[in-house]
Amino acid sequence: MEQTLKKIGLTDGESRVYLALLELGASATGKIIQKSSISGSKVYEVLDRLALKGLVNTSIKNKVKYFEAAPPLKLLNYLEEKRQNIDQEKREVQKILPQLLLKQQYTPRTEVKIYTGWEGMKTVNEDIIHSLKRKEEWLEMGLSAQPKSWEIYFTKKQQERAKKGIIHRSLLNTKYKSLYHTRKHLQHTYYRFLPQELEMPISTNIYNNKVAIFMLVVEEPLVIVMESKLIADSFRKYFEILWNSSIVVKK
Repeated sequence: MEQTLKKIGLTDGESRVYLALLELGASATGKIIQKSSISGSKVYEVLDRLALKGLVNTSIKNKVKYFEAAPPLKLLNYLEEKRQNIDQEKREVQKILPQLLLKQQYTPRTEVKIYTGWEGMKTVNEDIIHSLKRKEEWLEMGLSAQPKSWEIYFTKKQQERAKKGIIHRSLLNTKYKSLYHTRKHLQHTYYRFLPQELEMPISTNIYNNKVAIFMLVVEEPLVIVMESKLIADSFRKYFEILWNSSIVVKK
C-alpha cells in the first residue's frame, strides 16, 4: 500500500502518516509519531502537507489538536485534482511553447561529428561544395601532402567547386607546390604558402558555420566537423592573420 501511495505522488513520510492515521483514527501527534516512526520535528510538516492535499482533517478537543485521515475515497479526488492541475499546466506550457522554440532556435550550439575512412572524407568534401553558394568562401589551411589517388579525386571536386563559383583560398605548405601547379588555373582559386616548418598531416577547412579538420593519415583518415558560428568565426580570424603574413603566390 505504501508503494502505491508513493506512486500517486505522496512522499515516504506522507504515506506512512496517512496509513498510520487510517488505523489510529483521530489522534494527537504523540501516537502518530509512534505509529509512523516519523520524528517529532517533522511530523507537523508532514501533516500540513497532507492537509493541503485534502487527505487529513483536524479538530481540537480540550485544547489538544487531533488529526484524522480523510476517507480513502478522497484519494481519488486528490488524483482528479492533480490531473486537472496537470491539464492546466499543460495548457500554460502550450501557450508559451512557440516562444520557447524560438529561443532554442537562436541559441548558439556546438555540434561535433566524426567521419572516418576514405568515404568519410568524401562525405565532408561533398558537404562543403553542396552547402556553399556562388561567391561564398571556402578557406583551407595546413595541407602539406596526400596520396596521389586522393589528390586526383579532390582536384576533380575542386573543378566542380570552381564551376559553381565558390571562392577557394588556400594556405598551402611550400613543400606541396605540385598541388598549386595542378590547381592554380582554376577560377576563383587563390593560394599562398606557409613555411615548410609548419608541415603537418592536417587540413583545416572553414565554411559557413563549420570547421572541418581532415586528419590525412593514410592508414586511418579521419575528419572532425564542428558546427558553431563562434568557432568558425574564430578560425576565420586565425586564417586571415596567417593569410596576411604568408608568402604571396603569383600565377
